[in-house]
Amino acid sequence: MLPVGYFPCTQDAPNGANVDRLIDEIMEQAELCEQVGFDGFYFTEHHQQDDGYLPAPVLMAGLVGARTTKLKVGTCVLLAPLYHPIRLAEDIAVVDQATKGRFLTAVGIAYQPPDFEAFGVNMKSRVGRTEEVVEVLRKAWSGERFSHASRYHKIENVRVTPQPYKKRMPPIWMAGWVPEGLERAGRMADGWIADPIQSLPVIKDYTRRYREAAARHGRKPYVCLMRDCVISDTWEGAVAKSGPTMVTHRWYYGYGAYVADDYLKDIKSPDELTFEKIAKDRLIAGSPAQCLEQLKMWQEEIKPDYLMLRMRQPGGPDQAEALKDIRRFGEQVIAKL
Repeated sequence: MLPVGYFPCTQDAPNGANVDRLIDEIMEQAELCEQVGFDGFYFTEHHQQDDGYLPAPVLMAGLVGARTTKLKVGTCVLLAPLYHPIRLAEDIAVVDQATKGRFLTAVGIAYQPPDFEAFGVNMKSRVGRTEEVVEVLRKAWSGERFSHASRYHKIENVRVTPQPYKKRMPPIWMAGWVPEGLERAGRMADGWIADPIQSLPVIKDYTRRYREAAARHGRKPYVCLMRDCVISDTWEGAVAKSGPTMVTHRWYYGYGAYVADDYLKDIKSPDELTFEKIAKDRLIAGSPAQCLEQLKMWQEEIKPDYLMLRMRQPGGPDQAEALKDIRRFGEQVIAKL
């Protein structure tokens, strides 16, 4: 069975009106995910968000791990350039111990200037800092003293304790959405995370490039397919609740994140995007039967090792509907994958 991870997102609200409910809602979602067959629960990272989401992904993963017993927990993705790698190695090792080896580390180079500005980190250094974090994490989790010729920190004669659970290293996945990122993931990472917004032909090409890079560097490829999902009892129900997903994808389109493809070749502005246009070979959308059919197509075309789903966007659905979606997907889709 294809393992499925859940990627939570808050319900955005003006001036952070929902912040006091944020943690409780996430915990409720995580507990339900474990009940209905999801494999993992993973957190992304941003800073200075109006709705309070989410500056502490390792901490949140640990909290979810304390409320669950078998659900994998981790990051998807933490913003590696913003961390001192020794502190990060310690924090992850502690959470991995507390969760009995359920932690998975996924990192990205980050792309939003406010995240860098919050920490006084030069955005131009993000690639070098990210690569250093991955290198240092692996050295730190060995349990041996080590030094690292860092361009950004002083790392001399350091030994990180505790080691991760059973002295094995948590997997490190990397996001990569451009050719350089695909090559980096193939060279350094235990797995690659596909971005959630590109169409099937683009992801198919990216997957081929990543697998070729992994082979060149002697690594076994591991593909995490990440998708946005809008599920309801019917297609019409999915369309009716698609507004928050459309806001997200129109933002990505306006930001310039979409790779040109034949599906959207006639689109000239974000306002011209419709749910029907972005759903084709891009989203997982519709009834449980339709979602299952689409996922089987992705399995055949991409042959992913893992599926990561984002089912709740800033703006909705509300918590009650989000829980219905988790249960619907777990009981009617995951069970049949």
